[in-house]
Amino acid sequence: MEELASKIPQEWKALGRRLKVVDTDLYIIDKQEDQLREKVYTMLVKWKRAEGKEATFSVLYNALCNHLVRRKDLAEEFCLCLP
Repeated sequence: MEELASKIPQEWKALGRRLKVVDTDLYIIDKQEDQLREKVYTMLVKWKRAEGKEATFSVLYNALCNHLVRRKDLAEEFCLCLP
């Protein structure tokens, strides 16, 4: 998640919303973390902890590909398992 976090710029809040992270949590993360990379990483960890086994690569893939996030490149890089 740390490597993914380093590649997600300003779309991190839109991604968080697609992952069902509530706006209050996004606001708190935004205020507590100084570096963008840390904001994204904290949001992803929060999502994973909240969703547990439902926090799958498939869910993350769909969120990254959402028209408000538009990061299919990252979805394909981090979420597709190649044989």
